[in-house]
Amino acid sequence: MEYLLIFGGLLVAFITLRVWFGARRAKIYSEIKKQKYNVMDPAMEKIAQPLKKNDRGPIG
Repeated sequence: MEYLLIFGGLLVAFITLRVWFGARRAKIYSEIKKQKYNVMDPAMEKIAQPLKKNDRGPIG
């Protein structure tokens, strides 16, 4: 039982460190590319776009 708790703690620590270092790497990479760092950037651009008029007619 103790080994299970130790293994679970190490697994959580490993995943946390991977996520943290991944976020730092993404931030550094975005600074290199001279871009604004925003995780939701592509999604926010799609939301902010005005709706396009659907000019397609019926299929039949």
